[in-house]
Amino acid sequence: MKRHFLSIVASCVLLLAVATSASAAGFALYEWSARGNALGGTLVGRADDPSAVAYNPAGITQLEGTQIAVGVSLASPFSEVVTTNPDSSTTTTDSKDALFAIPHFYVTHKINDKWSIGFGEFSRFGLGFGYDKDDFPGAYNVYDATIQTVSLNPNIAYKITDRLSAAVGLEYIYVDVAIKKKYNKLLGGTSKLTGSGDGVALTAGLHYKLDQWRFGVGYHSQAKIDADGETKISGAASHPMALPNGTYDTKTSIVLPDMISFGITYYPIEELSFEFAAINTRWSTYRNFDLFLDTPAGTVPVAQPKDWDDVWRFSLGAEYDINENWTIRGSYSYDEAPENAKYVDYMIPAADRHLIGAGVGYKVNNWTIDVAYTYIIAESVDYDDAVGNVTGVSAGKSQNGVTHMGAVTVGYAF
Repeated sequence: MKRHFLSIVASCVLLLAVATSASAAGFALYEWSARGNALGGTLVGRADDPSAVAYNPAGITQLEGTQIAVGVSLASPFSEVVTTNPDSSTTTTDSKDALFAIPHFYVTHKINDKWSIGFGEFSRFGLGFGYDKDDFPGAYNVYDATIQTVSLNPNIAYKITDRLSAAVGLEYIYVDVAIKKKYNKLLGGTSKLTGSGDGVALTAGLHYKLDQWRFGVGYHSQAKIDADGETKISGAASHPMALPNGTYDTKTSIVLPDMISFGITYYPIEELSFEFAAINTRWSTYRNFDLFLDTPAGTVPVAQPKDWDDVWRFSLGAEYDINENWTIRGSYSYDEAPENAKYVDYMIPAADRHLIGAGVGYKVNNWTIDVAYTYIIAESVDYDDAVGNVTGVSAGKSQNGVTHMGAVTVGYAF
């Protein structure tokens, strides 16, 4: 009953949002607040606002009273895919114009000098990309794909000493998937997969203060997602060796990776801070995305190997308080891509990424308003090694991948 209630809550959040993979390697997301975006996620060591629930929950022991923060990141990705035709000519296809929303909400409360609690809603994973079905030669691989997730994450933190704090929590993850592609080059038609599922992860954090230094560790565990849905095939000609038009119950199971974050912050003066942060995302858990379709003739497996690698994201962020009201921020991040070259597809037309972030914060009385902008440059994907291994993929590459991301967060301290 509790899981059913949580899935209803998560579904309501997803009605307002779809996350995009254009901002992070694989389909992991780290855009959990406007301040965090501006600082490139370097809030693991700082961990000194309500978004610490997501970045490093041990940091919420630094927050007084009850504090709330709510906001959204808006991402607009773009990429071109170059495919090689049978006559050796090439076709360049632009991705569709799109604007994706990634909302976040946090509330923290200090119970006493030792104990604090916090709750967060954010997205740790997401994917969104689309191409024109009729113009894209790779449409037999995919022409529209979204993977939406929402995390609901309560935490409790304890101040062990004046310098050291620790936290633990549970993370409920709800996943919604929709993938469209052309069905068969000879038979025509389209195939649409829709499904949803959920799972539970553990979260934890440590935070240590030492004079002008701050040290932080944040952790999100693996989560096994068992998903149910349906595959609808329509508009295809009949053939004895192919599934006929119809709707087929579909199941899949994947293991979403764990993430461990490290942050070291230095305050040369009270108004100025620098943080270096690193996140290890263990995508080696993502071995496949196999589907199992229930048909009148029995269960039909559809193998989709992935075999991804563990990756790192490195960030450097700086923050300066101009005065008691205004703060400026900036960052650079390098985000490794986990995809195996043998199994890359058109769902994620981007390799390693470079992120440049900037933002400002304004504080008046008990209110805070943070805004941020991030410019994301994606390196090209080479599809040559995937030919013959991934259905619908031809020799070629992605190119000119960029994402514009804006964000705003409004906070209030009671």
